Amino acid sequence: PSRRCSGHRAARGAGRLRSMHPTLVLVLLATLGGCAMPVREPPLQGLAPVTALQWRNFMDEKLRGQVSLGEVKGGDAEAEGWLRATLDRVWGSRALRKPVADALEEQLDQLRLLANAAQGGRYVLDVEILSLEAGGLPFGSEGEAELRYRLREAGEGGRLLFEKRLRSAGDLMPGLLWPPARQRAAKESALRANLLRLGAELARLRV
Repeated sequence: PSRRCSGHRAARGAGRLRSMHPTLVLVLLATLGGCAMPVREPPLQGLAPVTALQWRNFMDEKLRGQVSLGEVKGGDAEAEGWLRATLDRVWGSRALRKPVADALEEQLDQLRLLANAAQGGRYVLDVEILSLEAGGLPFGSEGEAELRYRLREAGEGGRLLFEKRLRSAGDLMPGLLWPPARQRAAKESALRANLLRLGAELARLRV
């Protein structure tokens, strides 16, 4: 085809894009951006097997199989609607309660602290996400997280055994080129570091 034909086709394509509704353009760009992102591992995971095996031996016997996960507060609710869910998948920068709760349950289970769901435990761990941020340059994001943990006896008026506000920083993410993906990964890294600090605190706790 001639250069003139190619130019006409390009002009027609640009005209169609200009005539599209702004929301559709946003979704199209978000989808294209998401396709350019690398496939990620699940955002939050439990402890590394070696770490869990080592720390398991330091846990107080009174806590073994006796800790239930209570309320996880803070952060944001899950996205509702296909548009919000699509944008969250691409630009995902929110702190979601469910992934944090799932990672905490997995960690408690690895440390042999998690109580049987049907019977419940003698103790309850409540969690609050106080802050979750990503700063730095667009191509050099670092995450910071602050969470509050409270371990108490089950039941109303139960004795408070442990309360800590833990701050943690996420690693620099040099391998991701898409800036929103770098910010999201940095926040997830900060959350993982925070859960790691919780594990160390529980290993020292004696009730």
